[in-house]
Amino acid sequence: MKKSILILFTIFIFLHSENIIAINTNDSSGSQELYQNINLGSFGQQNTWVNLDSNIGYIAPNEIVYEDSLTSEIEIVAESPYFDFFNYIPDTNSKLLSLDDDNKIIIKNESQILLQTQYADLYGNEILNDYPKIYYRIKNSGDSFVETKMDNVTGNTFSKVLNIDYGEYEYYCTATNDNYPGIYQSEIQTFIVTERPHTFLNLNPNTQNDNANPNVGISFSWTATKGVPTDTLSYVFCIGTNINDFSEINLNINNDYIINTLQSRTRYYWKVKVANQYGVELLNPEIFSFITLGEIIRIYNAPNPFNPQKGENTRIFFEMPENGSAQLDIYSEYGDKIKTISLNNLLQGSNEVAYDGRDGNGRVLYNGTYLCILKKKYSGQTKTEKCRLLIIK
Repeated sequence: MKKSILILFTIFIFLHSENIIAINTNDSSGSQELYQNINLGSFGQQNTWVNLDSNIGYIAPNEIVYEDSLTSEIEIVAESPYFDFFNYIPDTNSKLLSLDDDNKIIIKNESQILLQTQYADLYGNEILNDYPKIYYRIKNSGDSFVETKMDNVTGNTFSKVLNIDYGEYEYYCTATNDNYPGIYQSEIQTFIVTERPHTFLNLNPNTQNDNANPNVGISFSWTATKGVPTDTLSYVFCIGTNINDFSEINLNINNDYIINTLQSRTRYYWKVKVANQYGVELLNPEIFSFITLGEIIRIYNAPNPFNPQKGENTRIFFEMPENGSAQLDIYSEYGDKIKTISLNNLLQGSNEVAYDGRDGNGRVLYNGTYLCILKKKYSGQTKTEKCRLLIIK
């Protein structure tokens, strides 16, 4: 069974007597079409609209006759399954048009805080002068919404440039016109005002390191400046043997990392991705590199030669068969002992010690060749190894 809707309406008709018209709906053609060509084929009363652009299956009374008078008031009762009720609402969209819907993040030092909304009304009604309005506040703050009018207009797009502080905001827009009895309010949306992290500083290794010992833990550390003082930074450490292919280790808030096992005689590339709590990343992180040393067969030092006058050190590498200790003595080419370095609590495996090219009194050595003699002690045994280092200033 079709559901019928009972419509009761009154029509006031102003006629001259010489134009009296009779309408009979019970003719041989059956149902007839009835149109009211106002506002796209509909007529309105307050905010309820009835669509008459359809066939009317039944109208009562069956016969309508206009009386011979200047005006006549006639009541028509119509029952039809074709009447369509709908509520009139301004079709108003509110969104940040300058940003992707899924990424409403505004980088304050890179772009204006520009909010935009669109207003569209299917029936051609123009928005009132004081609208649209925007209401915004810090998300979940409990503060009152700040109200402001969006005063820049391009077509049906309205915008407002705001000067507000960093944080996560929520906002909505309102609109109305002369024919809408209330005020339309959009859904509450959110956006974020922030800045990127910046000023990345590599602390260790702080130069291009071409002599990394693959058998000794290589320590990396760094700092990065927050874009906003209240930000929380997180880090992803990236390393690989191909500059375009990195393995990533998520370190969360830790700003250091140690690698204990690397391949020997291999160049590695590394960088750090830095992001704040909103996922806004440091732009173009610098890529660093280093080359690992070969396996240690006997004691040696690198770099060699080196210049202590410029603050350069050389690193002396050696292998311990077992846990133990050692003593490193530096001699001149004439056999004079220049400096002694004691090394305790050495672990089995690869070890190293840095030497700054100075004697026991802190004086920089002259140009020339010097002899290093290492005495290793472990399990009651003593083993001696030698290497030469060259100083050039």
